[in-house]
Amino acid sequence: MKLLPLVFILLLLFNVGVDYYIYRRIILRWMSRFSIRMIFWGSSILLQLGFLFMSIIIKSNFDGRHSWAVMWFLFIYFTVYMPRIGYFIVSLFDYLPLLFKRKKNWIGSIIGGILGMYVFGAMLWGAFYDRTHPIVHEVVINSEKLPASFDGYKIVQFSDTHLENYGRDTAFISRFVDEINALQPDLILFTGDLVNRRASELPRFMPVLSRLKAHDGVWSVLGNHDYGDYVRWPNPLDKVKNLESLKEGQRSMGWNLLNNQSVYLRRGNDSIALIGVENWSKPPFPRYGDLHKAYPDLEDEYFKILMTHDPTHWQAEVLPETNIDLTLSGHTHAMQIKQHLGQWKYSPAGMKYPEWGGLYEKENRYLYVNEGTGYVLLPIRIGTQPDITFITLKSVK
Repeated sequence: MKLLPLVFILLLLFNVGVDYYIYRRIILRWMSRFSIRMIFWGSSILLQLGFLFMSIIIKSNFDGRHSWAVMWFLFIYFTVYMPRIGYFIVSLFDYLPLLFKRKKNWIGSIIGGILGMYVFGAMLWGAFYDRTHPIVHEVVINSEKLPASFDGYKIVQFSDTHLENYGRDTAFISRFVDEINALQPDLILFTGDLVNRRASELPRFMPVLSRLKAHDGVWSVLGNHDYGDYVRWPNPLDKVKNLESLKEGQRSMGWNLLNNQSVYLRRGNDSIALIGVENWSKPPFPRYGDLHKAYPDLEDEYFKILMTHDPTHWQAEVLPETNIDLTLSGHTHAMQIKQHLGQWKYSPAGMKYPEWGGLYEKENRYLYVNEGTGYVLLPIRIGTQPDITFITLKSVK
């Protein structure tokens, strides 16, 4: 049996077991009405059948036509079962006293119930508030290498729109564009994953995204989702055409795509370098980026800004082989879940990515990881709202 079907089956069986546990522990004890029991088991059976159906769709040659429905069903499914699983795990501690021949208590059940309500509320908040309310993160980068004529230079970075998941609704992206333009940046940079799987996602959003305006233009790079690697194409030529269509779409919007290329931005007699590489990632993500091709003299004296989609590139190649001053990435989305309190922050993305969100610095060289605009798999962003990064460069002499 292949791994993915086995995972689906085990998850389904586990959730049925959790339902039975909650039924015995709570429903039978506190909710004796027959109608409540029927609602509990009826909804559970419908969710399990729906989950089984969705797993068959995903396992088949899924072409994305029903991705919106799949995404929102999975949201409903996990919004129901994540709180239940949380309650189940914590309430098991009620049985520990039985090991010492003492009476079972209810402390775990109470704490588990509170945890379940918190998870349920967080899922709803993440879907209907955080997901749709962008936040501007203001960042100041100080550098002795920055020419005085670029002092106060304003850059907006955004990333990971994953347009497929908005369906035909362009309203949010339109508001997002308006918020960027209101900042009146000198430069707008997009760090990859414009689409989720196909270039055909872009056309309906082109009139909106083409409204982005900055003195030195809009520049972009490709992310791992932009290459069409997650589609089963009938033949290799279709994949090539898909990528060319995406590039042409960006050109039609007035965006400048840097595919392992670089340009100089000028103020009077001064210049800074803007470098863009194609996606550079560790497996299983593809690696098309070539930093040395994009900018051969990587240790010259110019102040340099690099756009590279995946932040793992920073430690793997940028820090040890270049003197690039500012690297801008995306990719992680903070796994769409973040908790933060003051300067402390946590995301499960930290288990995979040493730099997963916000500003990082080593020896006066900086990386900013934008936490993204859109989402994948589930339409939620818990604690990590769509990210508009507003960077101001400061010359320090």
